[in-house]
Amino acid sequence: MSKFTARSNGSFIKLAHSSIGWSYYDCDPEFGSLMAKYLVLELERDLAAYDVRFVNLKGIVEVIPRRLNKGIIVKKILRDVAARDGNAGVDFVLCMGDDVSDEKMFTSVFSFVSEMGDDYINVNPSPHVVQLSQGTLPASLPFLVEPRSIASKDLNSPLHAFTVAVGKKPSHASQYVDGAEDVADLLVKMATGSVDACYRRDSEGEKHLDHFS
Repeated sequence: MSKFTARSNGSFIKLAHSSIGWSYYDCDPEFGSLMAKYLVLELERDLAAYDVRFVNLKGIVEVIPRRLNKGIIVKKILRDVAARDGNAGVDFVLCMGDDVSDEKMFTSVFSFVSEMGDDYINVNPSPHVVQLSQGTLPASLPFLVEPRSIASKDLNSPLHAFTVAVGKKPSHASQYVDGAEDVADLLVKMATGSVDACYRRDSEGEKHLDHFS
């Protein structure tokens, strides 16, 4: 990584708690992307004996443990929070993301909710993510359904869990916002209690939460 940093103006090495990355976000876009491809090839060759994987997304090449992903981290956080204050539990979860790697966060939220026991209503994830070629759309988007309130033996109040994709696209998330600029607006509206929800009705006339506005 130091070698590629010396060759690429604007690049730098990024150290994190559980990963090391080479950032080329500030490089010339074409040159940076080309160097990133060569870096991944060298890393795959030199680190083949190690249990790591390589992620090349949004201007950074990261080397991370093979089994580590955002879903594992989210579930650990939720479990740790639920165990605080005498197992008081969790009463509200809002999980938002705009990347394919965020899909594991969404499914982990539903997995965490389902761990509360089969005697209570569980939330099911939306259909799997559909990989699309650039500039194409699926014939029909999967239904985005309303999350239910989950009651638990260990909770004094229901758990309200919301998974939100940034951008309308096939996703495990059960709601969406139109773009990144809407994320901050949504948080402000939630803090002031002024969120408007847009609903649709299915073929049987049942009302489902479609998206936030």
